[in-house]
Amino acid sequence: MPTSEPDDRGRAEVRGRLAVTTLAVALTVALVATGCTTKPTGQPGGGGADGAGASVGASDGASDGRSGDGKKVDACTLLTAAEVTAIIGPNDGGGPGDGVGESVCTWENAKNYHSITVSIGSFGTAADGRLPEDSAYGTTESGPDGIRFAPGNVAEFVVGNRACEIQVVTSVTSNSDRPTAVRLVGLIRSRM
Repeated sequence: MPTSEPDDRGRAEVRGRLAVTTLAVALTVALVATGCTTKPTGQPGGGGADGAGASVGASDGASDGRSGDGKKVDACTLLTAAEVTAIIGPNDGGGPGDGVGESVCTWENAKNYHSITVSIGSFGTAADGRLPEDSAYGTTESGPDGIRFAPGNVAEFVVGNRACEIQVVTSVTSNSDRPTAVRLVGLIRSRM
């Protein structure tokens, strides 16, 4: 993994991948809107410095970002500041991100455009503990532990009955971030 600042071509490639990912997220929003509802937590990102995980439960449709059992889902608490910094370097500390899910958190290194985005789906988005058969991202590849790799460095996974995803962007080749994504999925699952 190169440690030097990317050149203009590298920046253009990263921006191009981010544009494709933005399009995929827009498509996901459209698909989810036709089948179920989502709600953001509205919580500010804390960077998860203490490493505490959020508990989740059934969605009751409340607009305050609480699950049916009253416990908040805050994707920003699922990874610690140290874990994120070790992967993407100095970053913005994480905060609510764009995307589909009950809670979405994005950490970004503004200098090299490396980022991590975690999206925790709403209760019931993974019926019977399985990802929806078709991915909103198109063609996917099976990964370990029920993880499904999608274009744009996205790894889709299930926690309970929630369809979730993580996007790790630290290189210009999508497959090189997969081992990191798998490791982070394990951490997220253990904290939920």
